[in-house]
Amino acid sequence: MKAIRLFTPLLSVLLLASCGFENFDERCEREAQEYTQKQCPRRMDQYTMMDSLTYNKPTRTLTYYYTLEGMLDNDSVMTPDAGNILEANLKEAIINSVDLKTHKDKGINFCYCYHSKTTGKVRFTTTITQADYSK
Repeated sequence: MKAIRLFTPLLSVLLLASCGFENFDERCEREAQEYTQKQCPRRMDQYTMMDSLTYNKPTRTLTYYYTLEGMLDNDSVMTPDAGNILEANLKEAIINSVDLKTHKDKGINFCYCYHSKTTGKVRFTTTITQADYSK
């Protein structure tokens, strides 16, 4: 009887404590929002501004939004060949990233979307999936 009296409150405390924990997808969504609020806009280089970071739970995709300006905000520079090179560089960066290890282990997709500062149109977008970075 004493064991039941001790076990019941302990079980109640454990159940209540577990209700406050977020799962991995909720954590990704929260951290993306916090990053955007605290760090964006963020100058990446002379031609690139990071606008925001979002996480889509249903597709499990972390999306980085950038604005291109200056020399890179030009159709003659952002050609399909340049896009292929950029995509290869992004894949390589993800493959080699220690910071994204947990995300990669969970099979998260990474999307990169680059917009024109002058026109607002999408100049380049790519999604890198687990099949791309697990090779």
